[in-house]
Amino acid sequence: MRLTFLLSPLLLLLACSDRDYCAEAPLCEQDKAINCEPSCTVGPCSTGPNTVECGSTASCSVVVGDTSSPRFFRSRALCIEEGTASCDPALSPPPTCDGAGLVMGCSGYKRIIRASCSQSALYFTTADCCRGIVQPDAGMPDGSTDGGP
Repeated sequence: MRLTFLLSPLLLLLACSDRDYCAEAPLCEQDKAINCEPSCTVGPCSTGPNTVECGSTASCSVVVGDTSSPRFFRSRALCIEEGTASCDPALSPPPTCDGAGLVMGCSGYKRIIRASCSQSALYFTTADCCRGIVQPDAGMPDGSTDGGP
C-alpha cells in the first residue's frame, strides 16, 4: 500500500506530458485558432505552434487550402469575422492592423479574417500595416518582422 501511495504522484506526473499542438493543428479550440508552421518559405513566419484568440466578433473555422496556390495551399484554422461571406483579395481593400499585433482583412483563403502580424505573410498577399511590428507568438521567429519584400 505504501509503495502505491508513493508511486501515484510519479505516475500522475508521467501521464501529464506537454501537448503537441503541431501534431493536432490546424485546430479550433476554446475560440482560438491554432496553427503550426513546419517551415517558412515566406516571412514573417515562425515555426512551431501559433495561437490567435478570435475575440467576440469572429469565430474559428478550419478552412481547406487552395491546392493550386503555391502560398495558400495549407489548411488553416482561421478566425473568420462573423457575418462575412467569401471575398476576393484582389478586389478587397488592404488589410488593416489594430495596433496590438493583429491584422484583419480579406485573406488569401478568401475569407475576412484576423491573424497575428507575425504570421501575416501566411494569410495575406500583402499586409503593409504589419511592417516593423514585432509581436511574440510563441513560435520560433524566422528573423523577419514584416510581410514585405
